[in-house]
Amino acid sequence: MKNADLSKLVVVVFLIALLAEPFPAGIVLSGASPYNTSYEGTSRLRELLERLGYEVRLVDSWTLTPLYPSSRSCRVVLIVSPEKPFTFEETSVIAWLVRSGSGLVIADEGTYSNAVLETLGSDAKILGEYVSFGGSQVFHGIVNVSGTDTLVYFAYASRVLSSKGVTVAYRGDAVLGVKVSVDGSLAYVFGDGSIMTNAALSSLSPDNPYVKLVKEVLSSICIGGTIYLDSSKYGLKPVTTAELMSSNLTYLVAAVSNPFRYLLTFSKNTGLVSLSMISLILSLMFSLVILGRLLPWKGILTTYWEITPRLKRRGYVLSRVRNLACSEDAPDALKTLCGGGRSKLGIAELTWLLSKVSAE
Repeated sequence: MKNADLSKLVVVVFLIALLAEPFPAGIVLSGASPYNTSYEGTSRLRELLERLGYEVRLVDSWTLTPLYPSSRSCRVVLIVSPEKPFTFEETSVIAWLVRSGSGLVIADEGTYSNAVLETLGSDAKILGEYVSFGGSQVFHGIVNVSGTDTLVYFAYASRVLSSKGVTVAYRGDAVLGVKVSVDGSLAYVFGDGSIMTNAALSSLSPDNPYVKLVKEVLSSICIGGTIYLDSSKYGLKPVTTAELMSSNLTYLVAAVSNPFRYLLTFSKNTGLVSLSMISLILSLMFSLVILGRLLPWKGILTTYWEITPRLKRRGYVLSRVRNLACSEDAPDALKTLCGGGRSKLGIAELTWLLSKVSAE
């Protein structure tokens, strides 16, 4: 193979490998996704939970979760600031987990998590309207889970309503978190997801009040069990140019070469399914273009047009021989061919065939 062809092959392999990546270079999950390592993500929360001895299962599909049951004695469903609504099938699975003994922790300033609470029949509800104090939506408040007040900062928090719940987070008369019982299982509902993001958990030191908050909430439900951490309700976003410039050279080149990053910038639908379909289509397009340049199509077409007449002629000859073999005066050895069989022809049979053909 020539060097030029080899270079093209390397390029197509690189492109196909790039397309096969679940999250291609230059694209990240947005919001409080556990896959997101930026300040708004929850990758540090996942790390903290593992340090505390929990088995962390990232739930990319709630409907598949029952197929992989946990062997640990206790379980907790953890949902942080989902950016997409839950379907009825998904809330049904979550409700089944909770009714089967799993605890539930929701930290969400929006209203998407309310669908889970409604399916469970809980009266707890997140209003979805940001609270402000002194004209600022970033303010300090009190969290009390285990009997001790802890001062934390809330950012764009929402009030939580519940007539049966116990208040565990507040600022003045604004209830920002409650503890409720759902079908015998303990559940916490906070109106702020920022308290569990990477920004809050930048340090995993026990002295960090947010680390203390996470630890107290989970240990009141379950110690050393399985955490079902939602990772299914987050969109995709392109990595900014500034972020790329601060990354390593390999990632920078891969991201700049990634067509999805540019498509995503202009795309309204940033769902995983859409990206997968675009990935498949573009991979086929790239492969066809490269194959079109690698394969000697001119030689292949020339060979085809040369061979085809010969094959057609061969088929005609075989058909004519079989017709002659079926005639009444044909030698016995040839009559075997008439029925579709095979026979070794001698000189006499070949001479007879030639005489018939020449007579035509």
